[in-house]
Amino acid sequence: MEFVKMHGNGNDFVLIDEFESLKVPEDRKSEFVKAVCDRRFGVGGDGAIFVQKSEVADVKFVFYNSDGSRAEMCGNGIRCFARYVVERGYAKSGVIGVETLAGVLKLEVWFDGMWWVKVNMGKPRFGRDVPALKDVWGEVFEIDGRKFRVYAVNTGVPHAVTFVDDFDFDFYKVAKEIRYSELFPEGTNVNFAKVLSRNCVFIRTYERGVEDETLSCGTGSCAVAVVGNRLGILDKVVEVQTKGGILKIDVNDEIYMTGTAVKVFEGKLCEINVP
Repeated sequence: MEFVKMHGNGNDFVLIDEFESLKVPEDRKSEFVKAVCDRRFGVGGDGAIFVQKSEVADVKFVFYNSDGSRAEMCGNGIRCFARYVVERGYAKSGVIGVETLAGVLKLEVWFDGMWWVKVNMGKPRFGRDVPALKDVWGEVFEIDGRKFRVYAVNTGVPHAVTFVDDFDFDFYKVAKEIRYSELFPEGTNVNFAKVLSRNCVFIRTYERGVEDETLSCGTGSCAVAVVGNRLGILDKVVEVQTKGGILKIDVNDEIYMTGTAVKVFEGKLCEINVP
């Protein structure tokens, strides 16, 4: 089975091409993804993407987190997906429609020495649409004597956002307490954001499904920009800095995310055996 390894700002993925024929049965995809994404026994990745035909758009984006769970969307992943389908000729550069569990999204793809993808991420959702048991907006979590004010938003997948002055705290402990809070029945991604200026913010994200910090999170970057703009501390156009690179987020009635997509290598799976 052939595969392609790609990343968006260090958020890395294994792509499997099922455009012409199914390579992994649907009922075995979760098991397969856990094996192929293992960084010691497999290829390694934060998630896996399956490229499929769509009856409602140009192509279909099927995404799984590295723990085998299906996710509605992945901002960095869909940019890699978009570059791949254009390079393969499944869609033409320009504006393409992509079917996802979060709906059909419009993406603009172009090459100017690097591959760039601008994604219409749709409208942010709040309250029970996160999903959450209530409208989590300014909810205070007190952990190890420090208070974290949390704001929840759905930018394709659920996100919790908290703004901090520094990162002098136990990142994983705080992230997990918020991620597994009973307020979020399906769990949530957790973003810690430090505002550098009205149009620049640095974030760190703990991703649900990866159960670890990732170098970048596209939907998380959108969530931070949306919440910051709604609170009046960030402008509508924001540069989001992550450990893996920079994303440009435009916040209007809908959210637009612009970033690069990098192909690392192509290969062929011979045998995967995770003990």
